[in-house]
Amino acid sequence: MISTVLAFALAGAGMQSDTTRAARDAFNACLRTYMQHSIDTHATMDAFTAAFPQQCTTEEAAYRTAIIQRESAMRATRAAAEQTATEEIQDSRTNFHDRFEMAITPASPH
Repeated sequence: MISTVLAFALAGAGMQSDTTRAARDAFNACLRTYMQHSIDTHATMDAFTAAFPQQCTTEEAAYRTAIIQRESAMRATRAAAEQTATEEIQDSRTNFHDRFEMAITPASPH
């Protein structure tokens, strides 16, 4: 009986709401908007890449703060929390950079 209660408690802990979701969604929406604008205006890869790091900095800062708070709540060290934030942000930026590159690269004829 106690093990069943413990199992339910652990399952419930894993189902807690993602405290970074709103910040992540806002950051990704901003990156998506910039990417789509760049596609629509026929930006070159060089122009996109040069301007990309300056895009969505406000949303990025909010997302970074949310990640660090989430990681700190899970008892991560400050350095580990900051590293996780850097990796998650870089993953999002890399994803949109790659998506832009795929969108502007002509399909090869078969």
